[in-house]
Amino acid sequence: MREESIMWWWEYSHDGPGFTMFGPAHILVIISLVIACTFVVLARNGLKQSVKKQHFFRFGCVFIFLAGEVLLQIWYIDAGAWDSSFAFPLHLSSIAWIAAIFMLLTRGQTWFEITFFVGTGSAFLTILTPDVGGYGFPHFRFFHFFITHALVIVAVVYMLAVEKMQLRLRSVFRVWLYLNGYAAVMFVFNLWVDGNYMYLMEKPPGPSPFDWFGPWPYYIFVLQVVALLVFIVMYALYRWLLSRKTPSSVNKRSP
Repeated sequence: MREESIMWWWEYSHDGPGFTMFGPAHILVIISLVIACTFVVLARNGLKQSVKKQHFFRFGCVFIFLAGEVLLQIWYIDAGAWDSSFAFPLHLSSIAWIAAIFMLLTRGQTWFEITFFVGTGSAFLTILTPDVGGYGFPHFRFFHFFITHALVIVAVVYMLAVEKMQLRLRSVFRVWLYLNGYAAVMFVFNLWVDGNYMYLMEKPPGPSPFDWFGPWPYYIFVLQVVALLVFIVMYALYRWLLSRKTPSSVNKRSP
């Protein structure tokens, strides 16, 4: 990655409070996410009965995703730090919100599966161990980072609670193959632009789960196994929650 671009971006933009993991602002983000997901679940009947409310929620989320990305790109450009090595929306978190947009617009099964496993899994871990570059509250990057990741989770909760989307076991392996295929493409792209998309060339600069899996390139292979295990656990949790519902309350929607 082009270190000079990153350093200039940091010096230009980072003039406020730093980020503290599990500090007050971080804890408030996690609490707000739990409240938002709970609200969607509790309001599911009202949303089901109103197409207007469904459209407002779905298109509102799409607007926030797109507006956030536009503002981020403007911020990069304004800082004189935009660079192909990191600024394209090709990171895993970007794929999550892009998949979420297609999921919300099309209500397609494949997009739901990708957003559920890749989006929710990565967003949850990222919110717990954020790589936010030290930008603390109330910096723009702080809000963009956490709103984008949290909204992916909220959107998936909406699709489960309101749209009654369902998963099958084969979804686990299908999405895992999609993810590995995308990683292979990004590895080649990283070589081309001297980038680090999906952290395939080096670990994030701050503390992250990547630190548990050894040095480069070994952590890449470990992450493949970990991703599959996480997907399986997510599917098992989904099935467990589904089994707690009465049979009559489950909408038999086929993939």
